[in-house]
Amino acid sequence: MRPIRLEISGFGPYSGKTVLDLNALGDRGLYLITGDTGAGKTTIFDAVTYALYGSASGNNRDDDSMLRSKYASLDTPTYVELEFEYNGKIYKVSRNPEYTRRAKRGGGVAQEPANVEFTYPDGKAVSGVRDVDAAVKEVIGLTEKQFKQIAMIAQGDFMKLITEDTAQRREILRHIFKTKNYQTLQESLKQQSSELKNVCDNHRRSINQYVGGIVCGEEDEYADEVAKLKEELPPVEYIAEIVEKLLARDRARAEVCTRESEELDEKLAQVNARIAKAEEKEKAKAEHERTSQMLSELQHRRKLLAEELEKENSRKPELEKLTAELTRVDAEIPEYSKIAEKKSLAANTERDIDENSELLINAVASKAGAEKELAQIKAELSELEDTGEKTAELGSEREKLEKRADELERLSEMIKDCEKCKADIKKAEIELKDEQAEHDRLMKSSEKLSEDTERAKKRRSELEKCGEQREKLLREEENLIKRQEQLRKLSEDIEVWRKCRNDHKKAAEAYKEAADIAEIIASDYERNYRAFLDDQAGVLAAGLKNGEPCPVCGSCEHPAPAQKQGKAPSEAELDELKRKVESARADAEKRSSAASELKIKTEELERKITDIAKESLNCESGKWAERCGHELKNCGEERNELEKKLAEIENLIAERDKLTQDIASKEKQAAGILTAVAAADKKLTELREKKGRIEGEAKQKYSDAEKKAEEILGGDKTGDIRSMITSERLRLDEQLVQNSAELAEEKKKAAHRKELEEHIPKVEQYISEKTKSITEYTAAKAAAESRLSELAERMAELRSRLHFESGEAAEKYAASLQKKINEIKIACEAAEQAMNGIEKQCSEEAGKLKQLTELLGGLGDMDSAAEIAERTRLTEERARLTEKLRKLHTQLTMNRTALENIKGGSSELTELEERYKWIKNLADTANGKLSDQSKFMLETYIQTAYFDRIIDRANERLKVMSEGQYTLVRRTEYEDKRAQVGLDLDVVDHYNGSKRSVKTLSGGESFKASLSLALGLSDEIQCSAGGIRLDTMFVDEGFGSLDENSIEQAMRALNSLSEGNRLVGIISHVQALKQRIDKQIVVHKDRDGGSRAELIV
Repeated sequence: MRPIRLEISGFGPYSGKTVLDLNALGDRGLYLITGDTGAGKTTIFDAVTYALYGSASGNNRDDDSMLRSKYASLDTPTYVELEFEYNGKIYKVSRNPEYTRRAKRGGGVAQEPANVEFTYPDGKAVSGVRDVDAAVKEVIGLTEKQFKQIAMIAQGDFMKLITEDTAQRREILRHIFKTKNYQTLQESLKQQSSELKNVCDNHRRSINQYVGGIVCGEEDEYADEVAKLKEELPPVEYIAEIVEKLLARDRARAEVCTRESEELDEKLAQVNARIAKAEEKEKAKAEHERTSQMLSELQHRRKLLAEELEKENSRKPELEKLTAELTRVDAEIPEYSKIAEKKSLAANTERDIDENSELLINAVASKAGAEKELAQIKAELSELEDTGEKTAELGSEREKLEKRADELERLSEMIKDCEKCKADIKKAEIELKDEQAEHDRLMKSSEKLSEDTERAKKRRSELEKCGEQREKLLREEENLIKRQEQLRKLSEDIEVWRKCRNDHKKAAEAYKEAADIAEIIASDYERNYRAFLDDQAGVLAAGLKNGEPCPVCGSCEHPAPAQKQGKAPSEAELDELKRKVESARADAEKRSSAASELKIKTEELERKITDIAKESLNCESGKWAERCGHELKNCGEERNELEKKLAEIENLIAERDKLTQDIASKEKQAAGILTAVAAADKKLTELREKKGRIEGEAKQKYSDAEKKAEEILGGDKTGDIRSMITSERLRLDEQLVQNSAELAEEKKKAAHRKELEEHIPKVEQYISEKTKSITEYTAAKAAAESRLSELAERMAELRSRLHFESGEAAEKYAASLQKKINEIKIACEAAEQAMNGIEKQCSEEAGKLKQLTELLGGLGDMDSAAEIAERTRLTEERARLTEKLRKLHTQLTMNRTALENIKGGSSELTELEERYKWIKNLADTANGKLSDQSKFMLETYIQTAYFDRIIDRANERLKVMSEGQYTLVRRTEYEDKRAQVGLDLDVVDHYNGSKRSVKTLSGGESFKASLSLALGLSDEIQCSAGGIRLDTMFVDEGFGSLDENSIEQAMRALNSLSEGNRLVGIISHVQALKQRIDKQIVVHKDRDGGSRAELIV
């Protein structure tokens, strides 16, 4: 690419139109762009860059508002037009920024919009920023950044490559050659290494816990070795060897215990069978005795029932007689109704008799009662003479009875103790059985808990990568948040830009209005000023005389002298008008300045938004807001989706953490269960001992009770002691009750005797009074009876034919007869049924007794006590073996589980450690952290390839500039192993063979080195751009620090750079260069502040 023609108008310091025919410079060699400081030398390159890419060069030249020349008039357009040659074809690009110009109509101003147009060699043209930028990149093959790096060695920028260290130089090269991916790879490897280290540490802790779970008794032959395992944690193979030995030894012991237990079970079965047979015989014998006694009782009852049946049968003649009597009475009952009338007639008479009779009877009865009472009192007094002696005898008898009752009570308590022991034995058996069931339940719980723990661990292992996934999602979310913030900021900038644009429009309108006003006032001033001058000319002309010279032009002839104006303003009025003009122009300039500031701010915001939108949104200026809102919405949706994924991951992590807690809880619970199993084993032993102790106590108490019963009750000690006690107690209770009754009676008699002696005088007085009353009642009754006698005779005649006094009496008699008849019948039937029932029972019991006799005959004799003792011994032996076997199984289970976990964890740990070792070595290598080696990073290593080529290209120029004294080399040896290395520069001084830091070069030498390095960097970038041809290059300043000889050397190097159809422009104001370079572009400053350029060939 070679510029041919450059046209600049109203651009930067160039207030007017400047055309440079760059084709006149030729297609190779050096040319100088020179001029005063600040005249606009670098603007030449800015114009080329702006035409191609829409922005100027340099860090401080990107504000489009600065592109419009402040010296340009409103009528001068701002644009840059560039014609350039590429591969023998001519292209043209024309570009202008947005700027304020004079309106085409009226006296105001208008905004000229930004525009760009690109014309191909065939005349085809494209417009618009996006299309033109694409066309330029397609033709030249370089981005804006690459073009600036290759085509322009900017003032002071290339010195950075000399002065920076490895870290800063790495940043520069990363930016140029895009090596950030390698840095990202380094960080990723570092993070993977850290995460793998944490995982390995967790697995080691798990294995330590598993080793701690190995079970071995303190007295065990392997106890010392197992303790050593837990303390030192040797290799897994050695741990597995020890545990395998433990397991093999315990399995062998368990097999021996199992065989012995099976043999004991067989012996116990035989003993139990013999004991069952003996118990069966005892039961049969007891049943035989019971059945024999029952049969005797039944036969005795049958005899009694036979007598009862015979007795009832003997009452059958009585039954026949009663039946005949009942028939006769039933026939008489109707006749009793006939005497009812007679009884009604005698009712009143009988009432009188009854009253007198009642009074008489009461009196007689009272007297007789009193007499009888008196006789009884006297008789009782006679009987109660020996009451005191009998009371003493009864008291002595009671003491004896109570003493025997106390003995029976003590015996009963002993029997209760025996029964309580029996209950305690049964309770102990139940407790033993329950505890054994609890022991079995705990063992099952332990096995189930172990299975649950393994499942939980497997699930937790599946969820291990959730943390990495969450971190990845968090990083994505962080990037998305940054993207949202960037878009929000962009949206805010767009709103600010809109406001600034509206404010600028208003300010421009205000400026136009102020400018129009200023123009009107200025025109008025000019008119008045001319009138004033004309009037002054008239005053002067009035004094002219022919032949005398004019004081203005010196002529002696005055053919047309000026006439004095009558309406001309005074000088004071003219000054006032001038002041108004200046004020109006100041106001217009102020408004113009405000409008310009707003325009600059608007264009600055627009350029900023355009750059951000181009990079972030890839859209044109008209679609910023819409695209930004769309992108914000997309970011929001993506963030919602990410938050959903994060929530899912958080749930999985929570599940993983809960599983970790559950596993720890289950392992703790398993340890607790094993402790409970041990406690249950201990309790089983205690319960067995307790049961044996209770059985011994019960046996002793039964023996004592039998001896005591024999002393108190006598008879067979094998009999039912409790029933004997009950019978004796009942007999004593009866005797005590009888004694108490008799004693109470004697006491009662003594009290009664005293009462009787006091009562006799009262009774005798009462008898005397009743004797007198009887005499009176007897006379009254006799009179009444005489009256009733007549009625009685008449009623007797009626009753002579009947056997009862009334019908009711007859019916009552008939009912009593019927009742007796029924009683006799029922008694006979009951006796017959009872007789039949007892006959059946006797038959059944006789048959049962016969069977039992035969059964006892078939059972032989055996020693029950010896068999029970043998069973006890075998049971205890079996319990000992069971306990031993349980402990072995528990130890086997725990050690087997521990070994499996250790092997599994070790296998996983080995794989993880291998991966960690590999990843860590890779991360340390990539990040330059290998021990005893310099910090040489992967990204730096990649950059050294570019840097070495840059140095090689730079040395080609430096050798020329330094006349072979200096060459640049990349430093490869470092004393400080901690510093970041790889991109540091040394310089080799071939005059003395020394090598030192490039920072030790003098100012001029540093310029040569940095210029050489910058040229080398430009070559490398162009080479990396893939066959791009750039036939023009600019070098900006830096030559002021060189002496004459160094300038000559630099010139030779730049001349060599310009070989091969390359045109190199040097931007400098150094006088020595003006003398050495013939082809020049000279930039001049005009008095009005603008600049202009001319081409000197």
